Amino acid sequence: TLSFFKRRHRHAIATRRETMSDLDIERIPALEAASNGAYDLDENLMLLKLYQFFPEKANAPVIARVLAKALMQLPGNDFLLYMYLIPERVATEAPVLPVVELSARLESCQFQAFWADLVTSRELVSCAPGFDDAIRKYILGIVALTYQIIDLKYLGEILNVSEASALDKYTNQIGKREGDKVRVTLSDDNQAKVKELDDVSDSRTNDLAKAIRAMNRVI
Repeated sequence: TLSFFKRRHRHAIATRRETMSDLDIERIPALEAASNGAYDLDENLMLLKLYQFFPEKANAPVIARVLAKALMQLPGNDFLLYMYLIPERVATEAPVLPVVELSARLESCQFQAFWADLVTSRELVSCAPGFDDAIRKYILGIVALTYQIIDLKYLGEILNVSEASALDKYTNQIGKREGDKVRVTLSDDNQAKVKELDDVSDSRTNDLAKAIRAMNRVI
């Protein structure tokens, strides 16, 4: 009967969970990687999924470190994938919340605020060698997509770089310095384009014109 199969299904789930509970989550590779410079998307996803099965074993500091390393993968969607697997109660409390807030700063292009917030969250990214440079690379990508000319001082502020020689290294990656400005290399993304009507738009325009002519004849 149907009730018999339901009981078997519930028993199978309970048995599987009991078997999985014997797994020593604290020894899986993703945990070790979270404490050093290694990074693996699939292993991190597996870890967060295990935490979903066993929320009592969820390790908030480890989750924070995984998210910090995910920020280094921007503009990839690693951070977003992880957030889908993290319970709200964990995401809204320290130490995970500060990393989520850092992500929000980057997403909204509040780069100066990001660097200011990072001062108090520096320990959270200590497990991620090259964190600052990875974020600067992401910011440079945004600048290259949106600017043709940018003020050199402003560029230094959003990159959190004040030393002239260091700033020159970054300006050379996106264009050429011209006095107190940086002329960004032109691309299809940072140039204004004349939007051409496609075939569908042309068809709709023609239909509209026909409708107006028809209305004029009626009037």
